[in-house]
Amino acid sequence: MDNNRIEEFPRSGSVLYKLICEDEKVKGKTLKRYKKLNKYLILPLYRLRILPLFGFGKLFLILTTKGRISGKKRKTPLEYHRWKGVITVVSGRGEDADWLKNLRANPDGVSIRYGFRSFQPRIEFIEDEKEKIERIKWYVTKHPKVAKMLFGWNSKTDDLETANFSKLIRLITLIQFHQKIE
Repeated sequence: MDNNRIEEFPRSGSVLYKLICEDEKVKGKTLKRYKKLNKYLILPLYRLRILPLFGFGKLFLILTTKGRISGKKRKTPLEYHRWKGVITVVSGRGEDADWLKNLRANPDGVSIRYGFRSFQPRIEFIEDEKEKIERIKWYVTKHPKVAKMLFGWNSKTDDLETANFSKLIRLITLIQFHQKIE
């Protein structure tokens, strides 16, 4: 890569790039693949309590929302990480994600299940750009392989200090789920 050229994220070929591209066929194919994976693998194995047994409860949570139109319960597996002890998720599709639209429409009808635990969260949306960049930098440091797949980060050639994450942070929505103290 030319050191004088600053590339933006997400890069061509990455999952997030495919989800925002102009080609509706590419976008649709990418969404369809992930919906099938969730519907036929992740959710059934979570329901059977198999995934948490193998440690996937440390990677994926099940977000239950109330459908904004149908009013039905909707379950969505999401990758999560703990940021300073708080469960944090990223909507790679930003505000276009159906689960996020449901969450915004019915915040009181939300529950979280991770591993063998579940709770009704207090929801916080992270809007501050500096805070978003800080979390992206943490993510690429801790999870470089997943960051490469999701938005094209290359830990061998990219530099945290010169990387341009401005487009990426405008695309994504960061949400924290706090456990309510009773």
